[in-house]
Amino acid sequence: AVMKEAGPATQVIDLGGRTVVPGLIDTHLHTAVHAVNKPAVQLLDARSIADVQKAIKARASQTKPGDWVVASSGWHESLLAEGRLPTRYELDEAAPDHPVFIPRGGHVVTVNSKALALSGVTKDTKNPPGGVVVRDPANGEATGVLLETAAFFARRALPPPPASERMLDLLSDAQRDLNSYGIVGTVEPGIDDRLMDVFQKFRDSGRMSVRVDLLYRAMAPDQVRKGLAYASMRNDEMLRFAGVKFPLDGGVEGARLYQPYRIVEGEQPDHDYRGVLLLPPGGEDEFVESLKLVADAGLQAQTHAVGDETIDVVVRAYDRVNAIKPIRPLRWTVMHIFLPTDSAIAKMKEIGVMATAQDHSVLLGHNERRWWGDERAAYAIPIRKLLDAGVLTGGGTDGPVVPVDPFMSMWWMTTRMTLNGYPLGPQQAITIREALRIYTIDNARILGLEKERGSIEAGKLADVAVLSQDILGVPANAVRDTKAMMTVVGGKIDRKSTRLNSSH
Repeated sequence: AVMKEAGPATQVIDLGGRTVVPGLIDTHLHTAVHAVNKPAVQLLDARSIADVQKAIKARASQTKPGDWVVASSGWHESLLAEGRLPTRYELDEAAPDHPVFIPRGGHVVTVNSKALALSGVTKDTKNPPGGVVVRDPANGEATGVLLETAAFFARRALPPPPASERMLDLLSDAQRDLNSYGIVGTVEPGIDDRLMDVFQKFRDSGRMSVRVDLLYRAMAPDQVRKGLAYASMRNDEMLRFAGVKFPLDGGVEGARLYQPYRIVEGEQPDHDYRGVLLLPPGGEDEFVESLKLVADAGLQAQTHAVGDETIDVVVRAYDRVNAIKPIRPLRWTVMHIFLPTDSAIAKMKEIGVMATAQDHSVLLGHNERRWWGDERAAYAIPIRKLLDAGVLTGGGTDGPVVPVDPFMSMWWMTTRMTLNGYPLGPQQAITIREALRIYTIDNARILGLEKERGSIEAGKLADVAVLSQDILGVPANAVRDTKAMMTVVGGKIDRKSTRLNSSH
């Protein structure tokens, strides 16, 4: 049937029987962070604090004294033999003449003494609202670990971000890297004015090889109005303004929970700690006011919500807006959705709220167990339950918080395995077919773009990925071994990322 459409100028590629699937879409991938992470110190292969020190020392030896040594955020201390973040003093040993900044994901950083000094953090520094300066219980001194909003003490001391032209080069390299995994589309989940401008310049340069849907990061109504001004930007098949992201709590160490966290020696000493809820000053009413602005603009709202209490707040606020204007057509979404209550899931189904789930537990499961306990850790990100309840659920990685590899994410979905070698909540596993569906047509539905993307059909964009194996015909444990042999975006083959030789 396809060959009937071929003409004398048609290029025909014999794939030798390989599997072809729709191009993969990641509905939560920080492309800009992935781009700037590429030149940073890579720590994913570190297996001890000594390994971290060795990598930092090697970069420091190539860096002018006094200049920052910055690591990639795409790693996790769970992979270290010690199972914890390095302290300021351990980083001082590796780089005594340089400020050192090691982010882990988007909510936690650890820094050395020079970085703490440049950040203005002392023994007397108070915890900021929504953040924690981790301290040595023996003397009250900062250990170097900064959680949630306290991380901004260090972030604001960092050198300025790359200049625009350099950023375009980094984005181009990052998107080629994503193409090498079969990825043809991403959602950029929460960016500011500077990056809005960078992405538009990137599109205008003609160098984009991954379709990007942009969400503006905001919380208060004034911020939302500022973001909604981008609704008038030029949208096309490569770049689209989709709506607004609301960050409502933290990550594993800062999710707002109904029940207290566990005590974690040297990291979490408060018996009453329940995480952070990052509502605007006016509380839920002001959050609802912001959401109404997005609804009136006919755009998507996506809200970061990890803890059970946070998810209830989000769903309750969405429902208040829905009572005024139906939100089902707007594809409003709860991001991450680690610990949803039964009532939240039921309400999401009722009013048409969707979810996006990422494979955080591959790396973060270690801290879920330490900070939350085994029961909450096993339940976290209950995809099986969400699908069975009829909640449309998309997927992704939150890369580079965890590796951007979609096949690792699908491996986790179908096995619930972690990189530490044990499963967390295998009863929440889904089938391989469901995982592939999430990464293709269901992610297109999350974006409201199922008529253009997400499946191989006449009239849709020609986005496909050629795989190294039939992903539907292998055991779940083998899904992780899948490679993208070729990626096609809009009918164009990405030659730089293809693994097929010229004879195919």
